[in-house]
Amino acid sequence: MNMVKPIQVNETETLGFANLYRTGRQAPVWEQALVTIWFFVTYLPLDGVTPIRYLLVLYFLGITAMYYRDIVPVVLKSWPLFLLPIFGFLSFMWSDYPSDAIRAGVLMLLTPLTIVVIGARLNTRQALRCLMFAGMITTIFAIPTISTFSQGGPYGMGAKNLFAIQMLFAMLLCLTTALNQKEFLWVRLLALPFVPVCFVFQYLAHSATSLVFAVVGIVGLLGVRYFWISLGQIRHLRTSLLMATVGIALTIAIVFLSMPENTMMNDFLGLLGKDGTFSGRSAIWRQAELLSHEYPIAGVGLEGFWQYDVGAAQTINENDFKPFGTKLTFHNSFWEVRVHLGYVGYAMFLLILGWCLYRTVLTWFRAPTMDSSALLITAVIIFTSTFTESYLWGTFNTLVNLFYFGAITTLGAGERKFEGRVPITVRETT
Repeated sequence: MNMVKPIQVNETETLGFANLYRTGRQAPVWEQALVTIWFFVTYLPLDGVTPIRYLLVLYFLGITAMYYRDIVPVVLKSWPLFLLPIFGFLSFMWSDYPSDAIRAGVLMLLTPLTIVVIGARLNTRQALRCLMFAGMITTIFAIPTISTFSQGGPYGMGAKNLFAIQMLFAMLLCLTTALNQKEFLWVRLLALPFVPVCFVFQYLAHSATSLVFAVVGIVGLLGVRYFWISLGQIRHLRTSLLMATVGIALTIAIVFLSMPENTMMNDFLGLLGKDGTFSGRSAIWRQAELLSHEYPIAGVGLEGFWQYDVGAAQTINENDFKPFGTKLTFHNSFWEVRVHLGYVGYAMFLLILGWCLYRTVLTWFRAPTMDSSALLITAVIIFTSTFTESYLWGTFNTLVNLFYFGAITTLGAGERKFEGRVPITVRETT
């Protein structure tokens, strides 16, 4: 509540009005359970759950129709998320595989719609709790495959990075819940043991990059919980400290970059077990660059490249020792967009990135809670991963869910709404 126009009644009492706000509509338990199931079937793509995915998509469409007065305004406010999917759907007109392009375009459209529905129906804490439960269930499902974590575990051969980053987000959400004093005690106690378990599983995946993200995430959450939130009691101290930190970081970066024969980047990659080619990704990026020059404006269309009869795609498979017809990725979300949807789609993708990061950071500045801090940290991790992975180009996956939800959480059920003014009396005590 924000007090306005106080009136001094006597030496110890002040009469005034306060602005009353309501935050966070509560969704029923059954709805949270359905959202948890949805997050789980998109967290871990098990065999035989496709019918469940279709049924849940129908559920989201039904909820949209039933509560259109609540959901449609959030959709309109989230318009940047839908431009790229719409353009991608229209690419069936120039894609060499129109039926595949239509299917991929529909999935691209449904991906932000499901997140908007969840954001319109569940508040921030409830949605993150559901996603955390999905990560917990995935962790339990992964136990029988513990001997194959370094190959991908439950996600299959060659998917160790995906498994590691999924365990990373499960760990960060569990840590956020364990540190959140506003969460139910039984939920905090349930989440606590999963923090070290998920970290160990991530370590066993032998993904050095995700381990760096894990350290940064843990330090960030602990710093917010025990340091940053406390600084809010001193006016303008947070802003001053943040500006000073950014200034120091930029100064250090300028000094290091201006040093002759700087090998720090190669040294850092060496510590992570990488090299200047990023495990061979640079060769694939060169192929993507050449292809993007051939179709610069609108690209080849959705599903227009990774096909069995596309020579360039099969050449990449052969050079990467992959079976003929394998559908790879460019391991870079930017090149995925450039190749498939050209500069037009690229501009729309940059709009999505900028809009999501801006709204997530703005939400955190306005209310630096544990929930908003978790969304900010995960958004930074996801954005960083776009340079070496194609997760944000995908549909119905955990990274897209988190990245989009961080931007729209305060547009729906988590929105801070003005209810009116109420009279209050403030009494001073010695």
